Amino acid sequence: MISQEEFTVIHTLKAQGYSIRAIARMTGLDRRTVSRRLKQSERKPYAKREYPSKLDRFKPYIQKRLEEALPKRIPSTEILEEIVLRGYDGKLRILQEYMGKWYTEHGFGKAEDPIVRFETKPGYQAQVDWTVIRGGKSPIYAFVMLLSYSRAPFVYFTDNMRQDTWQRCHEKAFVYFGGVPQTILYDNLKSVVIKRDKYGKGKHGFNDAFLDFSKGWFEPRLCRPYRAQTKGKVERFNRYLKENFYIPLKASLKGSGVTITPDLLNLHVFGWIARTNERVHATTLARPTDRLQEERKYLRPYRPEVSAPVKLESFTTNRSIPAIMIDYQTRLQEYEAIVPRRIDHAS
Repeated sequence: MISQEEFTVIHTLKAQGYSIRAIARMTGLDRRTVSRRLKQSERKPYAKREYPSKLDRFKPYIQKRLEEALPKRIPSTEILEEIVLRGYDGKLRILQEYMGKWYTEHGFGKAEDPIVRFETKPGYQAQVDWTVIRGGKSPIYAFVMLLSYSRAPFVYFTDNMRQDTWQRCHEKAFVYFGGVPQTILYDNLKSVVIKRDKYGKGKHGFNDAFLDFSKGWFEPRLCRPYRAQTKGKVERFNRYLKENFYIPLKASLKGSGVTITPDLLNLHVFGWIARTNERVHATTLARPTDRLQEERKYLRPYRPEVSAPVKLESFTTNRSIPAIMIDYQTRLQEYEAIVPRRIDHAS
């Protein structure tokens, strides 16, 4: 497309008596372009061509899913999985461009991520947190433990944050991973610490029940005050869990009459984790599944010396289970035979 200035020059030179060949030579334009533009009394821009997109037939479905989740957002990777199952064979970039435009039109800007993450050696650190999934009279909390090296997560949903529940969730995570990391990083949870620097700088007053639980297994460590970003890996995963697991599941159950409970979420989450572990992590540039196999070599074996059995909820879904999940299931069955208590949901 030629500019308005070039269009004016072409007509000026023609009025001065120059031939089309001479005008083309003087302006560096093709003779056909010069000839075509001389036939126009004013510059007309080329009509923008609209090409069909592979995404077109999926846009009504995508729009419905995004509207169902508002004011929350469903990540493009989750929508991609859903439309691939419905026949989409295009690229993620096309979907991201469409969703970005859709969110902009609906007043949603790009969320900032201020979290800075630090890399650790395999088996050295895990980061643990409670995150609120649903508040109100029937709350749901997620216990999350993330191995810092592999980025492999463990998630368990409960309706309380009692100390016994807290400890049981740790035990389930250790069995799930096949061992215990050297250190675990926390923020100022009452389940962990009663008073920071109680006995001097860096000498904290830990919760006695939790300190007794941790002895001989791992070293609990605290983030700096008001610096939850220190455990940014688990903080970021908490958001990922809500956006990629909970919000899409909640949206898909909307209007179904199905009540979302901790048991329902636990029924689905481990299949979802198995799938997310197969994706290449943006920071490590490796699959958590692969790095976990390496990290497990450095975890301390976890074998609590107890005898009475306990019923443990299923860690499977109706989807196909990858081989690595079968290995987890075997260890969890062993756990049933050695751990005496279970986490009971409050009525």
